[in-house]
Amino acid sequence: MKPSYASLIRKSSSQVHHFIKKLGYKKNERLHFLLVDDAKRNYSSYTTFSSSNHKQAIALQKTFKSMEKWVPQMTLFSRKNKPVHLLSQNARGYAIFMGINYKEKRNSEVKDIRAQFIDVDLNKISDRLNTMEQVKQRIKSIKSNPIEQIKSIKVKKDKQGQYHLLAHRTERRVAHLKKEFLKKHGKDFRDAMIIETNNGYHVYWVVQGGSISKFVPIQKALAQRFASDPVITDLSRVMRIPGFYHVKDPKRPFLVRVIQWGRKNPFTQDEIMKTFRLQPYICNAIGTNHITRIKH
Repeated sequence: MKPSYASLIRKSSSQVHHFIKKLGYKKNERLHFLLVDDAKRNYSSYTTFSSSNHKQAIALQKTFKSMEKWVPQMTLFSRKNKPVHLLSQNARGYAIFMGINYKEKRNSEVKDIRAQFIDVDLNKISDRLNTMEQVKQRIKSIKSNPIEQIKSIKVKKDKQGQYHLLAHRTERRVAHLKKEFLKKHGKDFRDAMIIETNNGYHVYWVVQGGSISKFVPIQKALAQRFASDPVITDLSRVMRIPGFYHVKDPKRPFLVRVIQWGRKNPFTQDEIMKTFRLQPYICNAIGTNHITRIKH
């Protein structure tokens, strides 16, 4: 028997508050959130707070000291200071995102790096191809793979004439890949904070005293190192937060939750680079001259 919505929420009710505290937010610092209709969400569109200009997105904020500790009580405020109850919006189908790095105002520059992180999405097979013949060959290859279990395949042609193939795996296949991924990278992630999502994992290395100039190169290098989502690189990136449901499929909601809090002391960016030997990846992404500059 599956646990009820209410019992799962109670179990992870304090995870949001602990997550924000883990990121090193101070009591007087303002947190910035973005609520997006999960069922209508275009996953390539809602990435930063500029997305809140879209009618389906709701920008909210609150200082950490004013945040309620438990999910059922959490209420944030809109730009017009209108209170918005988070759990009610989540039940209506809105995904709950938060800006990870600290900024004073929603549209201001990032002032402090709070973590380096990756988004491991095991649900998708995504390819960009130049010709329809290549698309047909790729679809044939995917369908003929006895290991893969595919739920759907979509192909779109962009303005540049390139074809974007997007295949979605079945839940059973994703569940298997989740286990395999943690089995493969368990040692790499033993000190990191891990959040399980519907389609995979968000892995965080909480940072203290981070350099803003190092953030993007390290993000790109981590994405290459662990074959995670390559677009999760910008300073103002918003991410799903634990304690709320992924409701893209309302019939099968998935509670986003922390499965490992990681070590107590934060990392330094240089430690992350050294531990995962990221220099070759950074060199490939931005060139040798720049890596020399950001190392010091």
